[in-house]
Amino acid sequence: MESSRIFSLDSAVGRREFLKRTGIVLGAATMSGMLAEILASCSSLTGPSVSHGTTTIDISSLTSNGQFHVDSSVLPDGTPILVIRQNATTYTALSMLCTHAGCQVNLPSGGTIFCSCHGSRFNLYGQVTGGPAPSPLTSYGVTLNAAAKTITVTY
Repeated sequence: MESSRIFSLDSAVGRREFLKRTGIVLGAATMSGMLAEILASCSSLTGPSVSHGTTTIDISSLTSNGQFHVDSSVLPDGTPILVIRQNATTYTALSMLCTHAGCQVNLPSGGTIFCSCHGSRFNLYGQVTGGPAPSPLTSYGVTLNAAAKTITVTY
């Protein structure tokens, strides 16, 4: 009889020990879930994934300097390409992804590209003119085909 009692005492866990172990397990599970969320949010800080390639855009409707066209056929960084006519032979192709917090910028108005998330402002070349944005909008390579009235954008 004594041996069965020893066996049950060795294998039995008291209520306090059970609650302690349960608390440790639940705490560890909670912390691991929180850690997973923190790590997931950190990976988004590295920026969006950027695809690489080219696209051809019809610019025949851009007849005056400062006019723009938004091309959504490809989204190199998750946002459309903004094409701005600087003059008859110069076009700028910009990402619409604000360099401050990754919001999509608004369409140009009055010579300014505005990000409504935190107030960053950019000129029609994508250069920062105000706000918290640390760097210009991403600029893509542009090759003009004047005869076809198209540009090829390399991103």
